[in-house]
Amino acid sequence: MTDLVRTVSLDDLANVLQLKGFRAQPAEWPGGREALLSAAGGVTFNIVTGNGSPGAYGDFTFFAGFRLEGLPIADICAKWNMERRFARAHGRDGMLNLEMDVLLGTGVGRDYVAAMADVWNQLLNELLITLRAEAAKTGAEA
Repeated sequence: MTDLVRTVSLDDLANVLQLKGFRAQPAEWPGGREALLSAAGGVTFNIVTGNGSPGAYGDFTFFAGFRLEGLPIADICAKWNMERRFARAHGRDGMLNLEMDVLLGTGVGRDYVAAMADVWNQLLNELLITLRAEAAKTGAEA
C-alpha cells in the first residue's frame, strides 16, 4: 500500500514548485497566513496555506490576480466558470482573480501535489489565451 499525504508544509510546497522548474519564495499574505510567491510563463502567482498549522496544512490555494482595464471582467469570469473545471474566476475592482483549491483530505498519493501544480500551470496558460482573445476583440491590452 502507498503512503498517503494528509498535510504539507510550506517547504514541501516550495520543493514541489522547484522540482517543476518554478521559483518559490516565502511571501506575506493578508491575515498572517503562510504563502509562497512563484511565477509561470511570466505570470506571478501565490500559493496560500489553508487549514492546519505551520508544517501541517490540510489544504492550500493557488491564486493569481490580474488587473484588467477595458475588459468585461464579469463576462470573462462567468464564461470561464461555465467552461472550466478545477479553478474559479471572480472579479472585483478591476481585478480578475483565479483560484484553485487543493485539498489533501483523508490522504492523497505523493505525486498529487505535483500533478495539481501541472493543472494550475495549464489553467494559467488557458486564462492568458482567453484574456488575449478578449483583448483582441475589444482593443484593450491584456
